[in-house]
Amino acid sequence: MNYRHLSIVLVLISLLLVSCASKHKKLLKSNDHDAKYVAAVKAYDQQDYFHATQLFENLLLYYRGRDKAESVNLYYAKSLLGSKDFYSAGYQFENFVKWFPFSKDAEEALFQAAYCKYLESPKYSLDQHLTKESFAQFQAFINKYPNSPKVTEANKYMDILREKLIQKDYETAYNYYKTGNYQSAQFALKAFLNEYPDAKYREEAMYYIILAGHKFASNSIEDKKKERYQSVMLDYQKFASLYPSSKKLSELQKINDDCLKILK
Repeated sequence: MNYRHLSIVLVLISLLLVSCASKHKKLLKSNDHDAKYVAAVKAYDQQDYFHATQLFENLLLYYRGRDKAESVNLYYAKSLLGSKDFYSAGYQFENFVKWFPFSKDAEEALFQAAYCKYLESPKYSLDQHLTKESFAQFQAFINKYPNSPKVTEANKYMDILREKLIQKDYETAYNYYKTGNYQSAQFALKAFLNEYPDAKYREEAMYYIILAGHKFASNSIEDKKKERYQSVMLDYQKFASLYPSSKKLSELQKINDDCLKILK
């Protein structure tokens, strides 16, 4: 194709796009809601989520309380999801469940509400509010629809979310040690172990409990040292019992010996 033919094709495409945009604007402004609905469904089926979203949003108020209200609300949520506006889609799916709890699509909507928040969940170092909301909604989905074919998928996402929450809580607790707040580090790390007894960070958390306890005891007033050194030795015994082959054991053995020497 030469340059002249290419130019003609581009002009024709541009004119077609302008014409389509003009028709879309006229349709949005018109009062022919049935035509809008048909065009919106067609746009959705063609994965034209941008125009589908605009049309369904335009129809929400008109169809409220009418025969197509359920369909319009569900299509609107799915169009937002297709547009990758996950936050708005999640909010709309939640609303669908509230407004149409007995709908045959309520199961799908509840799952998608949780999934949208899963997609919006940030990395572990940031605020995990959405992560917790997504986790709770997946759990609500499983409780309500225990026989759903999507339960396995929901559990998979929950495992990923749980790992993120575990990592966040561990890093928060460890940061107390890193910043020299040894008493708070002990409390936070022990609380972490109570909350997540099977976490992959268990050995590491117990290790820092001993280090923090030893440093805290060393800096304590004389009246408190005996009790705190004894606490360190108890924590060491727990660690040695659980992780007899740990590479950290020799370092912790020296700390235990130091505590024993001071107490004698």
